[in-house]
Amino acid sequence: MRNHDLVERSATLRGLDARYFTDRELFARILDEVFYRNWLLACHASQVAAPGDFLTLTLYDQDILIARGEDGALNAFYNVCQHRGHPLARGSGHRKLLVCPYHRWSYALDGSLKAAPNSQNVPGFDKASICLTPVRVEDFLGFVFINLDPGARPIDDVYPGVREAMLELCPDVTTRKYAHHHEADEGCNWLTAVENYNECYHCKACHASFARGIIDPDSYRVNPFGDIKVLHHSSHATRSADAWYDVSGADYGSFFLWPASAIQFYPGGVVNSYHWRPLAVDDVRVYRTFYSNDGSVDETLQKVIDNDRATTFREDLDLVKNVQRGLKSRGYRPGPLVVDPAGSIDSELPIQKLHEWLREAVGQT
Repeated sequence: MRNHDLVERSATLRGLDARYFTDRELFARILDEVFYRNWLLACHASQVAAPGDFLTLTLYDQDILIARGEDGALNAFYNVCQHRGHPLARGSGHRKLLVCPYHRWSYALDGSLKAAPNSQNVPGFDKASICLTPVRVEDFLGFVFINLDPGARPIDDVYPGVREAMLELCPDVTTRKYAHHHEADEGCNWLTAVENYNECYHCKACHASFARGIIDPDSYRVNPFGDIKVLHHSSHATRSADAWYDVSGADYGSFFLWPASAIQFYPGGVVNSYHWRPLAVDDVRVYRTFYSNDGSVDETLQKVIDNDRATTFREDLDLVKNVQRGLKSRGYRPGPLVVDPAGSIDSELPIQKLHEWLREAVGQT
């Protein structure tokens, strides 16, 4: 579909009502229908590379454990002992068995129960029938995604063509390793943060360093990637003398995978990602991660990390907090979206798509 067709069909389209960003009951429904039913970036395969490596994470009120099995398989489970509900582990590390600290029930890395103290004296106790509840997990070009929906389609079926597009932009992406991350609580609804990431209408006014140091604003575009729930950001590399580093060799590209994950390719082959995990109706934690060929942070990558954290990352934290406060105002009325037929940097076409996808998920108008 051409961009101007989208504009013609929705020329008077307005932003979502504030309740999508502030209503606790609607937030609970969004968790069930969006976050617990879609693929979400969890970590990188290099963080659980060896048999016995594990990593834990929390998705709102659900604790998840990702582990590399003795057979090399990538496994994910709800991080909860099947005995009395205590979490099995915190943080990350390396273990041969997952042992609950409460009553010492132990599980193999494939989730099967290995031992339960004194269970031999319990009539009918069937150890073979007890195992951790699995969570869908996939390695997508080295990025580990989870999905709490046991019936979810494979990630390549949900996001067809994205794997090939990423490999075209960065052929060695599968060799990258986790190098660094930082995180922050943004003090806003998850959608406020995701909207802010997916439009660059504010970039020239609010992200002057990014607009000069990484991208070429004249060529920057954000468009739907086919008819699937993916937004594709693209741009030539900056031509400015204020480039953060040597940006030659590749263009800029980013793939936002609904609902809350983005994998970015900065010019010159710098690979990074964003993902968001809701904390409350008015708070979300953002994770900003960088990858390198050997897992180390060289001079160039350190420069990117430092510049990004001091400018774009910091600037967005202030912006989204202010927007969330405004969304609670009794005087707020959603204005019309600026959907540019040319698909330029000054367009809110991606906001239109995000709103469509959310309405579809929760059955709201």
